[in-house]
Amino acid sequence: MKLFIFIVLAVMLVATTALAAEVPTSRGDKALVFMFSGFDNLQVDGYGGQYGFGLRYYIADGTAIRGGVQFGKDSFKNDDFDWESDYNVYGVNAAYEKHMGAACSSVSPYWGVGAGYSAFADKDTDGVGDTWEYTGSSFAGFGLLGFEWGFTDCMTFGGEYLAGFTSWSSQVETDIGGVTTTFNELSGTFMGFGAASVYLSVYW
Repeated sequence: MKLFIFIVLAVMLVATTALAAEVPTSRGDKALVFMFSGFDNLQVDGYGGQYGFGLRYYIADGTAIRGGVQFGKDSFKNDDFDWESDYNVYGVNAAYEKHMGAACSSVSPYWGVGAGYSAFADKDTDGVGDTWEYTGSSFAGFGLLGFEWGFTDCMTFGGEYLAGFTSWSSQVETDIGGVTTTFNELSGTFMGFGAASVYLSVYW
């Protein structure tokens, strides 16, 4: 399936090269933003990962705000084992993009900064009311350097490099027989460079 998607994208890109269009960067331009999960794993996904939705809006010529929200809820019940599970995830992220001039009007390089926050909670409950809840959250701040390529009217592909940090924490809390216990309290920080996934933007 991944190979098929890659081939379709490759054919589409070759077929539309001659139709390359100018990247919309004027005040008031806006786009839905979709994300592929990586150059080596071309599967389309929501912006910012699973359960994500993203938009870009130009607040001035050459200056855009790109934002996204994440929200998901998944419930599961196993009657054979008298077990229920509820999973929730939510988050927000935003990036400031400053687009620069380029030799080709179909390519718009940009730099910017951004930040994001996300959290999740996974709660399992057995038939007698005992619970196990796994929770976690993360915050990220980053600088970015990327580009958009207008491969046809009102549609662009893009990618970017990131440099920044992510701070995260998680824990497990149980309530068994009325006794609450918290353990596996973990936290960490990552700093470094990373390559973001491919973006597909559809302008209207």
